[in-house]
Amino acid sequence: MAPIQSNTEFISKLKSLPLEQQHHLAKQFISSVIHLSDNSRLGQLVELLKKPDCSVEDVKNARSIAQSVYAATSPGSDISEVKFDCQATHLIAQAVLACTASFDQSGSNQQVANKVANYCRMAQTCVGMSHGQDVPDFDKAEEAYNKIVQEQINIVNKFLESS
Repeated sequence: MAPIQSNTEFISKLKSLPLEQQHHLAKQFISSVIHLSDNSRLGQLVELLKKPDCSVEDVKNARSIAQSVYAATSPGSDISEVKFDCQATHLIAQAVLACTASFDQSGSNQQVANKVANYCRMAQTCVGMSHGQDVPDFDKAEEAYNKIVQEQINIVNKFLESS
């Protein structure tokens, strides 16, 4: 099988995978960005993300943690000052929510891995823009975005090679 070269191929390949494989990749995508957050509650998920299989209790716990972080970091709470690092945490929590929600809705192809990949990309972009200045650094954000897209493509290619 030829390796994935573009984002279009990436999306197409993820869509074709069974839900179990999408969960596996989604956990890897989240693992690749969870370090971007300094939220200690998200830090509790690191060991869970390393587990090859998650129990129903693991999924419930992850969802509960993600929901609390998601609510606490919502941009609707105070948009007077955009805090890009906080938004990165919010998006990581949203990625965990997307991944755990699909456990309740098995059967149809949810495109879980692609949703999670996009939330992770957005989190990386937020961190890339944040540099302690009054104006976001869009060049740095673009560089960070391109880097995570390539990292995700590499994760999928490696996964497909080993399957």
